[in-house]
Amino acid sequence: MIITLEQIDELRNRVNVTYEEAKSTLERNDGDLIKSIIELEKKKGTKDKNNNKGSFTSFVDKLLELKFIVKGKSGNTLIDVPVVLVLIAFIFAFWIVIPALILALITSCKMKVYRDKNSINVHGIKKNMHDTVEKIKVKSEKMIKDDEENIRDTEDENTDENEIIIE
Repeated sequence: MIITLEQIDELRNRVNVTYEEAKSTLERNDGDLIKSIIELEKKKGTKDKNNNKGSFTSFVDKLLELKFIVKGKSGNTLIDVPVVLVLIAFIFAFWIVIPALILALITSCKMKVYRDKNSINVHGIKKNMHDTVEKIKVKSEKMIKDDEENIRDTEDENTDENEIIIE
């Protein structure tokens, strides 16, 4: 089958690939535009996943998965927090963290750093922030609308009180 320039342009516009990739994909799929789009989208999806592995977001996700736990002699959990919080506390209040760790060692507490797969991640944080911002927008718009109605009502009341009627 002969591949036309229009088919290549259409595929490039839909999937954002080079002319060479578009032409070779159309040739493999006998000029079928839909099959070519599906193939290229699958191919681009795997590229995006591979490129995302080294990103800052995935690094932060891995860091948020790490948790620090301190258990007492009887096995009850005394502290269970993300390692990030321990590091931040160490930076800003090392005079508290170091004695606390020494005290935990002296009292035979078990300290462990582990990976919690069910912990929060950057995507979840972004979603929560977006939802919160949307709620704030809705509430603030409602408050502004109510305030404007109150202003109109008080203006209507004030105009009646300031009128003098002479008959």
